[in-house]
Amino acid sequence: MGIMLQRSLRDPVARIIQPFVRFLVKIGITANIISTLGGLGSTIAALYFFSKGEFFVGVLVVAFFVLFDLFDGAVARASQSGESKWGALLDSTLDRISDAAIFIGGLLFFLKTSDSLTVIFLIAATAAFLVSYVKARAESLSIKCDGGIAERSERLIIVLVAYGLHGLGLNYAMAIGMWLVTILSIVTVLQRMMIVYKAVK
Repeated sequence: MGIMLQRSLRDPVARIIQPFVRFLVKIGITANIISTLGGLGSTIAALYFFSKGEFFVGVLVVAFFVLFDLFDGAVARASQSGESKWGALLDSTLDRISDAAIFIGGLLFFLKTSDSLTVIFLIAATAAFLVSYVKARAESLSIKCDGGIAERSERLIIVLVAYGLHGLGLNYAMAIGMWLVTILSIVTVLQRMMIVYKAVK
């Protein structure tokens, strides 16, 4: 489901952002600059707004910086230097830092207000990061391990929607969103482990 969603959106989005990509390349903005701005921006915004309980505003600001992810790869491909291994590592690392900040920001707020949600946050964050770990470990064994029901983009959408709805007063949305991320992440981990299992057999 995750990879199908990303593929179905890839071409239309690429066409929409192409003029902006050409402009960024023309003025000398590199993919690494975009990755760094997006990663640091979303991290700082998440820690600042979510820890204060300003979830709706925080979602808007974080979503703005997350959209930078649409441009870094496209700019790298459109530039003369092309995509690089360092750029891929930088982007992936900043994505993980941003993801952690989103969970930590919410966790810091609920540590002061809700013991039950604190536990759910810890479970959801652990499950979500296991998805990335399995992929990284598989690739260290030279096994391609993409796909699964909930890749990063799907998990991020669920979390941000839950945060946003909570910010609008739908308090139950947070628990639902966190449990949904947990369940889908566990399913994705199992799917990716099966990919590796079949590859080594």
